[in-house]
Amino acid sequence: MKISKLRIQKIGSLLEQELYIYDRLHKAAKSIQDLVVINDINMLNSMVEQEDALFARAELLRQERLQIMLELKDELNLSDSEFGLARLMEFMDEQDAREIHRLRDELLASISRLDTINRINHELVDYSLNLNAQFMNLLVNLGQNNPVYQKSGMLKQQANVARRLLDKKV
Repeated sequence: MKISKLRIQKIGSLLEQELYIYDRLHKAAKSIQDLVVINDINMLNSMVEQEDALFARAELLRQERLQIMLELKDELNLSDSEFGLARLMEFMDEQDAREIHRLRDELLASISRLDTINRINHELVDYSLNLNAQFMNLLVNLGQNNPVYQKSGMLKQQANVARRLLDKKV
């Protein structure tokens, strides 16, 4: 039994749409990377919201593709262990199978690239948060361990040392 051209075209169309979404996700991830580096929190928030919307759209497309594949699994009497796009390609014409295989490989490569970019972004955000925490720690502790100035800004009085207006030896 062969899978109908209409269903193959639908699967191909969904894969192409997913590729398009992942291309947009790559661009968003690169923009997020730039925004983290320049520390533009407002634009970063906006870009993360856009990225979330793109991920939601990609998930809807994946779910739609999965639904078609589950229907085909039942029609072809495939077991759960046999279920997958690679197995379904065995029920397609050679040309259709090659095209679906190409789209699947592109999608997998795209997801892998996005994962790499997102890991780098995660490291950048962690680094930025650590720098901010260190900066805040410096601000909070300024003067506490300072041997010259106290919190009030007055010169610290040291025991057994006379204060002089000018530190000049006579």
